[in-house]
Amino acid sequence: MTRLPLALLLMLVLSTSLVAAPATTDGNPKPKDDEKKEMETKKADAQAPGDDFLHKHPTLVKMWHHSNQVRARYQLPAQRISPELTKAAQDHAWYMARTGQFSHSVNGSFVSRARRHHYPGSPHGEIILYGSSSISECFNGWLNSPGHRAILLSGAREVGYGYAIGRNGRAYWVGVFGN
Repeated sequence: MTRLPLALLLMLVLSTSLVAAPATTDGNPKPKDDEKKEMETKKADAQAPGDDFLHKHPTLVKMWHHSNQVRARYQLPAQRISPELTKAAQDHAWYMARTGQFSHSVNGSFVSRARRHHYPGSPHGEIILYGSSSISECFNGWLNSPGHRAILLSGAREVGYGYAIGRNGRAYWVGVFGN
């Protein structure tokens, strides 16, 4: 007697699951149009803010403008700001500020950071500085370092800048260059 009600219950559960999820020709459930639109909207919203936020940040834009002013003094062409290089530079600035490690080689190399942030070109170089209190002081520091000066005044056509404040209140500045 108990087998019949159990068999009926099992059949009822199986039949409702088949009705609840109609199969397509490939055997996967077909999502409703509303669900598709909602998923597409969420995907677009998730991608949009990060795509242009950083390279429009006022401090980073000021760094980019200052860089092009410095380059103009040396009769060099202005560089375009790259969202991907900006993300790579900001990634490294945040990392150094968070950990207190000041180095080109921590957090991967500048090439790996540029690739991580999907830079389509060829990464050219990176400049970093610790402790300057202003953008002009930062660029003076880079110009007074032969290696950093060479990268800053190089033929790279694109640049991204990053800036972060560490727990100790000191600033970490980063520039990443590419073509």
